[in-house]
Amino acid sequence: MLYFAYGHNMDEEVLRERGVAFTTIGKGKARNVRLVFHKPAGDGTGMADLQDAHGSEVEGVVFDVPEESLSQLDFYEQVDKGHYRRGTITVQTSRGELFCEVYRAAKFRSGLKPRPEYLAMLIHGAEQHRLSSGYLTFLKSHVCAGEGNVATE
Repeated sequence: MLYFAYGHNMDEEVLRERGVAFTTIGKGKARNVRLVFHKPAGDGTGMADLQDAHGSEVEGVVFDVPEESLSQLDFYEQVDKGHYRRGTITVQTSRGELFCEVYRAAKFRSGLKPRPEYLAMLIHGAEQHRLSSGYLTFLKSHVCAGEGNVATE
């Protein structure tokens, strides 16, 4: 199945550590959504999510993942505990529009900021897959919990 990663799962090392089998299809853009960090983490910081926003887009990576591995991702994204839910989204790629599985937060709270280490994983994944320089600048502009942005790291 095709899976659109927009958060720390863009980093292939994260997927490997989680025992997820995958083939990288390439980069893509989900339209009419924006990246936000409003999914509460256990430490009071924010995790990535997609929020509906007409005219906005989120860059990410499309992977081909066997169903068994998506079940593994369901476990890590705590779908059974109501943290994220899995759905389908249309992603624009160099191969045209693809229907991809995606994880979206089931619970959220405004005003949260990501941990610096977490945001660094998103940036690493975006760099690894050569997402646009504008999108990298956008990611690096986020203020993290307890500090400024990570653009200078």
